[in-house]
Amino acid sequence: MSYQSKKLINDLDPVEVQKFKESFDAAVTKVLMEGDEGYEKSLIRWADNAIKKAGIVVQAASVDDIVKTINFANKNDLDFAVCCGGHSTSGSSSSEGGVVLDLRKLNKVRVDAEKKLIYVQGGALIGELDSEAWKYGLATVGGTVHHTGVGGLTLGGGFGHLTGRYGLSIDNLVGATIVTADGEVRDLSTSKNEDLFWAIRGCGTNFGVVYEFIFKAYEQKEVFAGVVVFPSEKLDSVIEALNVWNKNRREADGGASFIFARFPPELKPVIAIMLFSNDPSEQVFREKFSVIYECGEPLMKKVECMPYPKLNMLASDFATYGDRKALLNSHISHLNISTLREVYDSYVKFTNENPSTAQTFITFDLFGSEMFTSVPPDSTAFYPRKPFYNVVIGQRWKNEHDDKTVYDWSKSVQRILETDGDKSLYVNFMDMPDDVGYNEERMKSIWGDHYQKLRELKKKYDPKVFFRKGPVVWP
Repeated sequence: MSYQSKKLINDLDPVEVQKFKESFDAAVTKVLMEGDEGYEKSLIRWADNAIKKAGIVVQAASVDDIVKTINFANKNDLDFAVCCGGHSTSGSSSSEGGVVLDLRKLNKVRVDAEKKLIYVQGGALIGELDSEAWKYGLATVGGTVHHTGVGGLTLGGGFGHLTGRYGLSIDNLVGATIVTADGEVRDLSTSKNEDLFWAIRGCGTNFGVVYEFIFKAYEQKEVFAGVVVFPSEKLDSVIEALNVWNKNRREADGGASFIFARFPPELKPVIAIMLFSNDPSEQVFREKFSVIYECGEPLMKKVECMPYPKLNMLASDFATYGDRKALLNSHISHLNISTLREVYDSYVKFTNENPSTAQTFITFDLFGSEMFTSVPPDSTAFYPRKPFYNVVIGQRWKNEHDDKTVYDWSKSVQRILETDGDKSLYVNFMDMPDDVGYNEERMKSIWGDHYQKLRELKKKYDPKVFFRKGPVVWP
């Protein structure tokens, strides 16, 4: 199935565009076009290959701004994108010549400590959520990189360090205010617009722009966490240790991620392990991860007691801005030493032969699965509700002419990993250009048995497929 192409700002009467621009209060809401102060800065994204020259950028300051922008873009059949954190490496938060609704000024976070609820505007980042909640000794399930947008993370499902204890971000979402393609503002919950609330919890970018999320919050103390780095010859012993540590896959108050990366300044290939204990005690941490320490002397060890928000900054060195990037995803059911050795050897060979890809990494997130798999599969659009480890193949390189080489290698790694899992995918980590648009096999890999219901809801709420960035459900 193919799309009819959308119009661009240059296709419209300039007088109509100017009227739209002047309809906003310039003292509150910035509406930017090429040549305007702040326009170039507004285009910046986490990945350089996701930067596109928008026809017009609306830096929304209210829900009314969202409504007005959606109505203008829909009425004129314009290409439309929404930017929150700007982490989409496929460019789905950007538009070449169309309309970009930039939510980054809508970043307020409000905490109701008595009811243990956190109200988060759609443009807030994980770090902003964490910091405000921490003032009250609270937290909720967010991502693992503090400058990720709350919106994109949540609407796809949302794994984080607290997943083992509280499930996914969407499992802690109790309400939302969304603007749908028809410009209507709708409040969602399990008792209001229930079908749409079901849909946005796992397939949210297909159904509207969220102005505000409401999350359950939990009392949170300081944590003991950090990073331990082992040399490549320790790969087998590290995997064996992680299998022993995580043998029942029910770890609720801790977690681990191990990462194939290159260690600066020499950029030697290493195995980095991020360890998290949801307890401020060093003794508890050492007991919890004693089997890891038995692997031998690490190249580097930096673990400490820290405020919870700092935990989501530990991955910052792997997730800086700049360069070309792409994310590819795989689900594996277990840690198979021979498979992971094949992946590691492929990683080392590829990055040796392509030096500009030295900051590429592969992350294996070992989050506790009991909570998110205990949620009935049909209660949200998220799929699948089964134990698995998320694998993120994070590609980073310099030059456009290397795009195909990088993509082809990452897909070869994905095929290796599929031998220890299946072809199900997590929508937040499959962000490559050929995943944009309609691809039914891909859609079923993401949403499985929910796909048909999502098509019916798409027909109800967005029959003209106004929201079509990223993996799209076609009615």
